[in-house]
Amino acid sequence: MLKSLVLGTILGGVVAFIWSSISWEVLPWHEQGFHIFQNDEEVSAVIASHITESGNYILPGRPPMEGMNAEQKKTLETTLMAKMQKGPVMFAAIRRGGFGSFAAGLIKQFLILAAGAFLLTWLLLQTSGLGYGQRVIFLAVAGLAASIVSDLPNWNWWGFSGSYTAVMVADSTLTWLFAGLVIAKVARGKTAS
Repeated sequence: MLKSLVLGTILGGVVAFIWSSISWEVLPWHEQGFHIFQNDEEVSAVIASHITESGNYILPGRPPMEGMNAEQKKTLETTLMAKMQKGPVMFAAIRRGGFGSFAAGLIKQFLILAAGAFLLTWLLLQTSGLGYGQRVIFLAVAGLAASIVSDLPNWNWWGFSGSYTAVMVADSTLTWLFAGLVIAKVARGKTAS
């Protein structure tokens, strides 16, 4: 079991990384879900002048509610709901100092995908009686499920576009389908008892 787990982690991580590289660097489908601001420099300057640190930001923002009485909290909630309904609404991840090292990002991405391959290999090893094709489908469906629970809430609550979300769901499913082709070879699951 340990050998299967190690092989599934390494080989599955490599295949997932290769597919991810092709998906983001060669195929044009991820770019279709993005829009650009009319004036990047102006928007960057406004953002930089209104943030103090890297992190996630939300618009409209909710000020701290400590020290407010119930009526003040209710008024604030009503105001925020009206702003959210009127728009614009934004959920953003901002890196104040830029992206940094692309090589470090690639290493982290490989480690993330290897961790995913480890977990999916472990899950597959808990199954029994599945043929090779069934094991591959099991992993593809696991990738689909992971994307549904992580990407669809962003579409629902934060307005991620339908095209961006559809590509992310398809990409996650394909990542673990392709990685599943090798993981399913090395991880056969438990023998039926």
